[in-house]
Amino acid sequence: MRARQRVLPPGDRQVGGMSGPGIPGKRILAVLLFLALLSPAAAAGDSAGEREALHALVEEALERNPELQSIRSTAEAKEQRILPAGSLPDPMLSLAFSNLPVDDFALDKEPMTSRDIGVTQAIPFPGKRSLKEEVARLEAVQAGDRVESMRNLIRFRVKKDFFLLLENREITRLTEKNKALLGELLAVANSRYAVGKAPQQDLFKAQVEISRLENMLISLRKKNVELLADVNTLRNRPVGTPLDLPAGYTVPGIVHSEEKILEIARESNPDLKREKEAVKQKETALKLARRQILPDFQVGAAYKFREDAPNGTERPDFFSAGVGISLPLWYGRKQDKEVEAALRDLSSAERSHENAWNGIRNRIREITSDIEALTASLSLFDTGLLPQARESVAASLSAYQVGAVEFSSVLLGQIALYQQEIEREKTGQALRVRAAQLELVMGEELF
Repeated sequence: MRARQRVLPPGDRQVGGMSGPGIPGKRILAVLLFLALLSPAAAAGDSAGEREALHALVEEALERNPELQSIRSTAEAKEQRILPAGSLPDPMLSLAFSNLPVDDFALDKEPMTSRDIGVTQAIPFPGKRSLKEEVARLEAVQAGDRVESMRNLIRFRVKKDFFLLLENREITRLTEKNKALLGELLAVANSRYAVGKAPQQDLFKAQVEISRLENMLISLRKKNVELLADVNTLRNRPVGTPLDLPAGYTVPGIVHSEEKILEIARESNPDLKREKEAVKQKETALKLARRQILPDFQVGAAYKFREDAPNGTERPDFFSAGVGISLPLWYGRKQDKEVEAALRDLSSAERSHENAWNGIRNRIREITSDIEALTASLSLFDTGLLPQARESVAASLSAYQVGAVEFSSVLLGQIALYQQEIEREKTGQALRVRAAQLELVMGEELF
């Protein structure tokens, strides 16, 4: 749960005014100390509830996203083309009249006149059909890998928007808190100015900072609208649909070593798997190209119906059958060139796979190094920078109450604390996004 920020009644606060009722110094100091010591981040919430909220959002996007549905339909279409690729060509049915005299077109005049019906079937050389089917199957596998790749990308984008929304909400809270604190500082300066203990420029400095924070809040609200629209687009909902966010989200630590992460990525990354399947497909296509020089066959059969002679003599029908063989006479201009092209395609696919693997290894090294650095920075913020900054603000507030330091020192100290709090939140958000990027590169969900 978040620590509650104490809000003073309107009658006890003066923000932006040049004069007004004074506020007791002890009360103001207590309020300022309380606000300054507030934790910049929400306390850890229920981890199960956090993960359930994020997983529900991801699953909804994976179920409803239209781009993913389009790619999935394409993959299903590729699967339906596997069997046709290995099937025999359609047989040809022929109907004809043979040796029909043109003077009277009589069917019974000439002995060789007949009505013909025939069927021919092309039969590729053994092995070609199975290779064509394997090429189509590997293409369908690659289409399935594209589906998984898009699923991973959508999962990453949803998580990234989710974490950015949490960050934006926390920075908004910090900005509103610091705006209220500067309002209290302005009230103190107002009281001291009223009795001649502070120059008027102290009031102007505080008002400028308050206006700057108000402008930042406008930008933060705009960013929140944009992030909400993006995550709603991913889950195919109206852009203004509200989203319930948990109090926070704690990303679990990475339990795998870098070697294990690389091993998982090699087996699970869908882009790498697609490149690997592309190599297999090009190898199969090369086998098919080399086999194309082997002849194909054409088997046919025909039946000829003859009419009896005019004098009543019976004429028997005819049956004929035959086999045709293709002759690859122009293999130097056709089949050999196809083999050369297939060799080049295979070489390209192998280099592409190698390049993809090198890119994944480099990306994993970069992400794991960033996670390590961000984790160390986050620890430094929590154990060193923020406690020291809060102590400095508290000390300057106490000194300002007794006139030992200038107002500008208090103001600059509070601004520095606010910036440290913002940087701490941005560091935590960057760590969460990096963890999601590691999931994307690995191809395996980690949280």
